[in-house]
Amino acid sequence: MKNKYMRMTKEERKECREKYYETPKGKEMKVRFLRLEIIGTFGILFSVYLILSEMISKNHDWATYTMAGILMLFSLVFFIGAIVLKRKCFNLYAVKKMK
Repeated sequence: MKNKYMRMTKEERKECREKYYETPKGKEMKVRFLRLEIIGTFGILFSVYLILSEMISKNHDWATYTMAGILMLFSLVFFIGAIVLKRKCFNLYAVKKMK
């Protein structure tokens, strides 16, 4: 697939995003992207909180570190996945609809 969106200028990308979010599918996807980003951000912040609270309390329980690490990994997958899916949707829209 052509990667038209990444070859656009900054102004063209902004215009593409605005036009995409005006479509019915774009409105729905905007909510989904926001949800993925919020889940990813919350997971990352909570895992950092778990690690810091474990270090401050000087109660070195490796199960908490492992759980925090796994949570951090999955949260990063959610956050990066949202970015990748956004680019993919914008690129599909740019290839099919924009001229």
